[in-house]
Amino acid sequence: AKFLRERHKKKVLVVSADVYRPAAIKQLETLAQSVGVDFFPSDVKQNPVDIAKEALAGAKLKFYDVLIVDTAGRLHVDTEMMDEIKQVHAALNPIETLFTVDAMTGQDAANTAKAFNEALPLTGVVLTKVDGDARGGAALSIRQITGKPI
Repeated sequence: AKFLRERHKKKVLVVSADVYRPAAIKQLETLAQSVGVDFFPSDVKQNPVDIAKEALAGAKLKFYDVLIVDTAGRLHVDTEMMDEIKQVHAALNPIETLFTVDAMTGQDAANTAKAFNEALPLTGVVLTKVDGDARGGAALSIRQITGKPI
C-alpha cells in the first residue's frame, strides 16, 4: 500500500477480511494509518465475502485506484478456508492475486503454494521474513511450482 501510494501515486484503500483473528482488523487499521492509506472498516461478525464486496463497492464509489483485501491466513489442507478464498476471489475478480508466505515456513510453503496456485489464478508471490536466517529453498521451490514472480 505504501509503495503504491508513494511510488505510483495511487489512491489506496485497504480492508481486513480476516474475521478469525480478533486483532487482525485493528492491526491493519493501525498499519494503514502509519503508512498514510485509507482503511475500510470491517467487523469480526461479518462474512469475509461480504466484507470484500462492500469494500469493493466503497472503493469504486470513492474512486480508489487500488483495493487491497487482507484475508485470513490458511493452510492448503483446510478445505473450508480454501473454498472461502475462492469465493472472495470470485466476488472481487481482482487484477492481482498475490500469495503471501512466510519464508521461514520451509518446505511446507511449497505445498501450500502448489495448492493456492491450483485454487486461484495467482499473479505473484510475496515472501515475508526474508531477512531471517532461512535458506532460499522455499523461494526456489515456490518459483518452480507456481512459475510466478516473487
